[in-house]
Amino acid sequence: MGQFIVLDLEWNQSPAGKEGSMNRLPFEIIEIGAVKLNKNLQIISEFRRLIRPRVYRQMHYKISEVTHMSIEQLDTEGEDFVRAMTEFLEWCGDDYRFCTWGSMDLTELQRNICLLYTSPSPRDVE
Repeated sequence: MGQFIVLDLEWNQSPAGKEGSMNRLPFEIIEIGAVKLNKNLQIISEFRRLIRPRVYRQMHYKISEVTHMSIEQLDTEGEDFVRAMTEFLEWCGDDYRFCTWGSMDLTELQRNICLLYTSPSPRDVE
């Protein structure tokens, strides 16, 4: 058996709530945090990337409150989703299993990969 990747994602959503949300992408990942554990459950590596949003260009007030992040910080310190995701998957290696804190992390990761990893512009997501 390979390594364990304990994943914790942060995401933003439409500041206008459900009415302003894109059906196919209700949540846009703004941070990927993870630790890599060996078979003895010891931390052997850590990963953290802020992501510059493409779809939701304003922070939902609750997300900002919980994460203590701003759009300005994400624009300044964040990477493009494709680059961050490519770096993350390379960091994961070939033999791993994801573990998450919440039930939505893997669903939103898949949704963001499907829509943002392959779409050249935010309009393609709509």
